[in-house]
Amino acid sequence: KQQATMDLYRKAGVNPASGCLPMLVQMPVLFAMFRFFPSSIELRQQSFLWADDLSTYDSIASLPFSVPLGYGSHVSLFTILMAASTILYTAINSKQMPSQQGMPGMKMMMYIFPFMMLFFMNSLPAGLSYYYLLANMISILQMTLFKHLFVDEDKIRAQLLQNMKTPKKKSRWQQRIEEMQKQQNAARRR
Repeated sequence: KQQATMDLYRKAGVNPASGCLPMLVQMPVLFAMFRFFPSSIELRQQSFLWADDLSTYDSIASLPFSVPLGYGSHVSLFTILMAASTILYTAINSKQMPSQQGMPGMKMMMYIFPFMMLFFMNSLPAGLSYYYLLANMISILQMTLFKHLFVDEDKIRAQLLQNMKTPKKKSRWQQRIEEMQKQQNAARRR
């Protein structure tokens, strides 16, 4: 099945690793944000909306008990909004993706992740939760605008069909990988 998928990618002229680059570019920024918000002197005692201090969590309610798994004894509204926006982003994004029959656990994991983030981010600075909330909302807006204003699906389908008609030359690396795979399959049959 994986070989058939790779053949389809090759015929359509699509690089399956091309979606990794934006994530790799964002990762250093993401890690830096976890260090920046708790230690930023500029954010201390800076209020924004209901948060009195962006360098610590925003507590809209105190609980009479402590919730395990790092949640704490308070409720952070920025964290709740961030988790809700992540669920919304996941729902919108999953509608645009083709269904994966071989991986039913992936769909469940996409919805469990926001709840894990809710527990993880509740005790982190409000500025960090607000950053994630804004990033999710901008991503939703960007995805919606691109899909409805800039993406011409008929033109993309025509380009994919044209790419499939032109023969693709295999790279040396791909030839070596396919040769090794053939040898491995032949060794299994013996």
